[in-house]
Amino acid sequence: MHTVIFCVRSFRHHVALSLGVTMFIAAFIAMSVSGCGSSNTSGSSSTNSAAPGPVYGGVLTQGISAPTNLDPHFATNAPEEKIFSQIYDWLILLDDTNNPTPCLATEWKMAPNGKTWTFTIRDDVKFSDGTPLTVDDIVYSFNRMRDPKIGAATVTVYKDIETIDAPDPTHVVFRLNSASPEFVKTLSDSHAVILSRSVKDPSTEFLGSGPFMVQKYTPEDRMVLVKNPYYWGRDENGKQLPYLDGMTFMMAPETGSLVDGLLGGQLDFVPDLSFELAQKVKANPDFQLITAKSNWTLSVHLRSDEGAPAHDPRVRLAFRMGTDYQGLIDLVRPGLAQVGNGTVVGPAYGDYYWDHKPEYDPEGAKKLLAEAGYAPPNNFTMKLWVPIEFDAVGLATAWKEQMSKIGVTVSIQSVPATVYYSDSGDASWLKCDFGMTDWAYRAIPSMYFNISYVTGAPWAESNWSDAEFDKTVIAIDSELDAKKRAELYYKAQQILWERGPVVVMANEDAVAGAVGTLKGVKVPLDINATRFTRAYFAN
Repeated sequence: MHTVIFCVRSFRHHVALSLGVTMFIAAFIAMSVSGCGSSNTSGSSSTNSAAPGPVYGGVLTQGISAPTNLDPHFATNAPEEKIFSQIYDWLILLDDTNNPTPCLATEWKMAPNGKTWTFTIRDDVKFSDGTPLTVDDIVYSFNRMRDPKIGAATVTVYKDIETIDAPDPTHVVFRLNSASPEFVKTLSDSHAVILSRSVKDPSTEFLGSGPFMVQKYTPEDRMVLVKNPYYWGRDENGKQLPYLDGMTFMMAPETGSLVDGLLGGQLDFVPDLSFELAQKVKANPDFQLITAKSNWTLSVHLRSDEGAPAHDPRVRLAFRMGTDYQGLIDLVRPGLAQVGNGTVVGPAYGDYYWDHKPEYDPEGAKKLLAEAGYAPPNNFTMKLWVPIEFDAVGLATAWKEQMSKIGVTVSIQSVPATVYYSDSGDASWLKCDFGMTDWAYRAIPSMYFNISYVTGAPWAESNWSDAEFDKTVIAIDSELDAKKRAELYYKAQQILWERGPVVVMANEDAVAGAVGTLKGVKVPLDINATRFTRAYFAN
């Protein structure tokens, strides 16, 4: 067994802005937002940063789409993670190089056998109501996340935990069923927030220990946060964090209206920009683009279980071979995305990335389809469900044209992201045969495997099952030797390329637009995990 002490955070896939009432856009731009905007945002140039250092005060207003589930352990969408990152804490956080850094846990160690991890916990943390955060809250939170009867999104992620104990007030010990050399990073999963065990319904009671606390929430409209007076964080000079007096999340039906709000002076920060909207912000000298390399992927999942249209692995490989990945990026997101290897593991993962450049081979794709029984005039036809978010519809449209060249007829059905990422209905990403899904950055690549691609995964959008792949993922998660673990990752990615259930179109950069006066914001590899603890407005 292994014992661990740590501090965590991270998230699943990012969500799009839902369609809504068009009249909202004009009203949103024109309205006067009391407690939602900042007096620091009017007409200030991004080059005017002569302030001597961080200053206190101001309210930062961020534009997002509406969240759908505010219970952190059950959340599925990006807006939720953006909110959780301000009001909750994790045991550990990841820095911009994907290394774990302290949060509620100040240090951690792994036993030599890789099965026991011990974390040292801060003893000066309080929830936003003034009650102390204890190791019992940490044990409660992780037991809730891994309990199959509760059914949280993290059951599979933490399925290998045998026991969680708190031997004293400042230590938490995780004992695992098998070795897990990167277990500490899994604690940064976006769902892995620490809740107070006193809370009965986390979806309506927002009691956290993060830098901000919820003052008011109006669904589909806004969430107003104020500074948490009990927050434990201090800067390098010992000054209380956060610098801001508060934050407000304004919710709008689509990203274009949010960017209009940013450029019109009603918002300070808008994440998840498409290429077109990023260029619109970049063209205005009073604003700035904040970007980060990531493993933010847009992909098409292919239903692959017995009797499904893409059950034949030759069909799935043909789709990948018939995709011109660089062509898609050049058309839809030039300069803001990278071609990966056609799997969910992108270049951002360094030594774990299988450096295989997919060759565009439309003739080979047509041959595979013919072998599978789809030669003209018996062409393959598919309905592709696409959430209205980011560059998804643009990529789907370009991919449709590419598929037509190999004899595949694609009809696109675009729907609001809130509909697509629901759990019911024909448009649900977990029920449709073909759908485009975006995945946010994960701390370690095997998290993608465990939540979506191993047999019986909780988000098995494709219902794919491959015994060799399952066995390889188990070996990855327990291999202590880094070189051998990398080789196992290569094997898993090769399986995904040869017979996997997904066409990964691009690894996108994370892009946000912000007022030029906003300082102190450092975007991590997962932009949804951006915390505004040190954000401030330059005078």
